[in-house]
Amino acid sequence: MILCIGLAADPTFVHGVRALAQGAIRFEVVDLPTLALYGDLHIPLDDLRTTRVRAGDGGPEITLSEVSAVWARPLNVSAAAPDPRSAHRADGQYQALCRLLEAVDLPVLNPPLREASNASKVLHAVSLAPVAGWRIPRSCLTNDPATALAFVRDCSHGVVFKGASAAKTWATLFRPEHERLLPRLVRSPTLFQERIVGPDVRVHVVGEHAFGELIDSRELDYRTAHGTNRYTPLTPPPEILQGCRRLVAATGVPFLGVDFKIEAATGEWFFLEANSMPCYEGYDVRAGGAISRALVERLTSGETAV
Repeated sequence: MILCIGLAADPTFVHGVRALAQGAIRFEVVDLPTLALYGDLHIPLDDLRTTRVRAGDGGPEITLSEVSAVWARPLNVSAAAPDPRSAHRADGQYQALCRLLEAVDLPVLNPPLREASNASKVLHAVSLAPVAGWRIPRSCLTNDPATALAFVRDCSHGVVFKGASAAKTWATLFRPEHERLLPRLVRSPTLFQERIVGPDVRVHVVGEHAFGELIDSRELDYRTAHGTNRYTPLTPPPEILQGCRRLVAATGVPFLGVDFKIEAATGEWFFLEANSMPCYEGYDVRAGGAISRALVERLTSGETAV
């Protein structure tokens, strides 16, 4: 049995669960908000496989000894709790589950604490790029307005700025009118990167399998476009594929969504980040379900034990 832990309101989680259902795979779902409000979680520290969880929505109590693998997309829902007690309970369950899935002797896709460097985008990039043998764009993480302005003026192709943490933010092109906002950096460190002019690439890696897609967009950040992007299946070059597999081996994370920019003038690939909890459903639909099939195979073969 596959244990699915996540949010019923998360489209990516629902997409993954639906793939298991279509494959006639036996599974049980634990919705974290329902668990926090109505369920129970018992983790005996002397034997983690005897952990019991009951989502509280009329479903059965599940013991980890019954589980063959875990599909995990845990999110901390405590900020949306209706009262302080529920918030405390949701946060405690989230923290406990993250640590449990890191420690238990079970295949987990993906262990939620295994690759945590993306909490700082610069640390993430400079830590992982050498492992894979890739370049990253010139970067500056600062809360000093003068340092930021000097970096902007030194980059001949323009500068993109974005949030420095794992929180989702949009990439924005630095323009002259942004100079007057630089004093805000004192309270909000920001990541500045030299602009790479060219298409985006997302490569989803599932163990040894890789699924690439080239994205041409009119927008600087293709995620902000609405129906105007052009998506093309892409087989990454051997050095990119080899680097992706090195990342999987080095991080111990079997499923990654790896982002690149290709410089149009030179054809050079630049690494941006490797997301260990990617929102992949749109890419999967365009790939005819190939990513889902690889994930289901991984979950049901026992290969996710890393």
